This record gives sequence, C-alpha cells and structure tokens, in this order.
Amino acid sequence: MAPSAKQPHGSEGFAAEPIRTGNYLVQFRKGLKVRDEIKLLHRGNGRVATASDFKETEIDMAPLVRYGEAVLLDHIGVAVIRGDTGDHHHQLNLLSNKSEVLHVYPEFYVFAHASDGNSVHASEDDSGTHEDSLSCAWGIEATGACRSKYSGAGIKVAVLDTGFDRRHPDYAGRQIKYWSAFGCDGRDVRGHGTHCAGTAAGPRAVHNRMRYGVAPDAELHVYKVLNDGGTGSEGELLLGINQAMVDGCDIISMSCGRSASGAKMSNPIFDAVGQTALEEGRLMVAAAGNSSSRDIGYIAPIDFPANSPTIMSVAAVDSRLGLTNFSSGIPVGTAGIDIAAPGAGVFSSVPMPRKYQRLRGTSMAAPHVAGIAALWAESDASLRATKLWQVLISNAKPLLLDKRDVGAGLVQAPR
Repeated sequence: MAPSAKQPHGSEGFAAEPIRTGNYLVQFRKGLKVRDEIKLLHRGNGRVATASDFKETEIDMAPLVRYGEAVLLDHIGVAVIRGDTGDHHHQLNLLSNKSEVLHVYPEFYVFAHASDGNSVHASEDDSGTHEDSLSCAWGIEATGACRSKYSGAGIKVAVLDTGFDRRHPDYAGRQIKYWSAFGCDGRDVRGHGTHCAGTAAGPRAVHNRMRYGVAPDAELHVYKVLNDGGTGSEGELLLGINQAMVDGCDIISMSCGRSASGAKMSNPIFDAVGQTALEEGRLMVAAAGNSSSRDIGYIAPIDFPANSPTIMSVAAVDSRLGLTNFSSGIPVGTAGIDIAAPGAGVFSSVPMPRKYQRLRGTSMAAPHVAGIAALWAESDASLRATKLWQVLISNAKPLLLDKRDVGAGLVQAPR
C-alpha cells in the first residue's frame, strides 16, 4: 500500500506524488576543496544536518567532514541541509547563488520497490512450482548465470536497502561488510534487503535448496539506507552511495526510489553522482519502479534515481519473459529503461525464521543485473563502468516486447 503524505514511513510502496522531508540537498562544484565547502555551508545556512539527524553510529567517519553541526559527504561533494529552522529560504537562495554551488534541491523520501501485489497479471507466475525440479531458481536459469563459469570472485557488490540478516545459515562463515545509516547493526527486519542481497550474491546451493544467487563468490557489501519500514531519505541513500564508493565497490545496486510523477527531468545531483561513479570505474544499477497498472493501460514514469542517464535502469519480467504489470517505463528527460531482468516469483533468502520467500517487484530485477555485472567484471578486468554497461546491453537477450518497456532486453551472463 502506498503511504500517505502524513504517514510516509512503514509502507511497502510509495506515494503517487513525491513526499518532501523538509531538508535540502546541496551539490558543490567538482574539485572544490573540503575547507571551502565547509565555509560555504557555514555562511550559507544556519544549520546543516548532523550525525544525530541520520543516527549513524557505525559510519566510518573518514569520508565525512564535520564543522559544528555540518555533515559533508566529501567523496561525492554533497551535503544535506536542514530546512526547518530560521529564514531558510533566504539562506538557501544565498547559498544557491554562489558559483561554487551547482544545485540546491529539496530532499524527498525514498521507498523499497516491492510490489504490494494488488495488481498482478494472471501470467505473472509467483508460485514457483515450475522450479521444483530445477537446480537453479528460474531467474538464474533465464539469465544464464547457472551456466556461466564465472562467480563474481574478486568483485565488490554493494546492496543499498533495508539491511541484512546476518543470522541466516546460508551465509555462515562468509565475510560480509555491514554498514547502517540508522544507528543499528544493519539488521534487516523487513526482509527486502536480505532478499535483494541474496539474489545479487547469494550462495550456489545449500541445505538441499536450489541456487538463487547470481554471483555467489562476489564480495558482498550491505548498506542499510532504508529503515525497518522500508523508508529512507535521499540524503540517507546518498550517505550509502558515498560510503560504497569509499569502500571501493565496483557495482552499486539500489532497489529503492521515489515517484517521478510530474517530473520532466532527472535529479542533476544523482546524475552527477552516477557520472562520478562511472569516472571512478563503478556502475550504479537501480530498479525502475512499480507504479504501473498496465492491465488498465497506465504506464508510470521511471522513478528517481533510476531515471538518471548515468544510472542503469532495470525493468521486471516474469518467468514467461512477459512484462510485469507493475513495471514502470515512461522515460523522464533523456533516460528510459536500459535493460530487463527477472522480477516476478523470485526465490531468495529472507530473515530467519522464514529463511526463504518468493517476491516480485523491480526490486528483485535490479540485483539480478548487479550480480550479472559482477560476472562480466570478473571475466575481464577491463570491463568496468561504461564498458561494463555496454557489454550488459550488447549481450542482452532481445524480447518480443517494446524496447521502451525493456530496453535492450533480458540481461545475460557471460558463458
């Protein structure tokens, strides 16, 4: 169910209209020195978001610069400014008029992209009964990951979501990096993050279960940027992106976002962050969103941040390789759907004691692409960033569907 404007937290979907947090995002000119950024923040606004605003107790403070109440994400050149104190409109105008500042944008809430199940085509098979005799989940079969000789070894894959259940027996003894923006240990109560992480880099096969992880030997990094209700802010998402870049992650998977209703262009701050990632040899992947109701003819615009031209947007198909009813697809600005991946009846890990569940959503599609990207990155050290993007597109399996809806087609692993 989508949240109301008064109750943005604790909901699986998201509102038709974006919901403001009351804060603002500030992007600085590239190459601006940290000391100069801090001075601009101090003079431009009376109060800047602090660590207590984000409640991040486990964040490595190396990439953050503090000045009084200021927190600056120095690696990506972005800060979050409190907009609820003093004459903030006047202060923000002063800040935005400075040549060192590129953009000042309002901050919005973001939500986990899991379908609420209220509008599902009959052809979207979520039962998973066709998998009973398979050694791999249908998504692993359809993308060719089960037949690939690559496993993602040596590649760092970041999953930015609701956290991860480190008690899950399938991951016993595995070295996983945990990070949280909420002052906790990164635990996953909702299950969304554990499911997405399992799809991207879960094990080959354990406990007589079929394989559900695309890149089982990838180095998994889990960043909790959504709270236990599946809600976060753009600032918290940027905190996770900043940390993933500092940690040297090769691929960053995001199964969250916000509505692009009424938008004519993508957010230039996320455009710039995606470009910085590409320039550093990293690839960012994002779920396109679940706002469509195609059975009644409604196709929703691609969500933020998937609608950024520097971030790979992922649509969802079902086990018959048909387009899911919910998958968003209308381009925003210059960015449309780039590629498609399994997003219905996807089997993966969830927190104990349930252990496993089949879910649907573009949330489930994005980590398939992230995992496949890790396989390609392992296959050739030169395949990073833009080259990795290009090889994913050029090797996608064409589908008998509109390219506006599925981009290049179904993502495919290297054989």
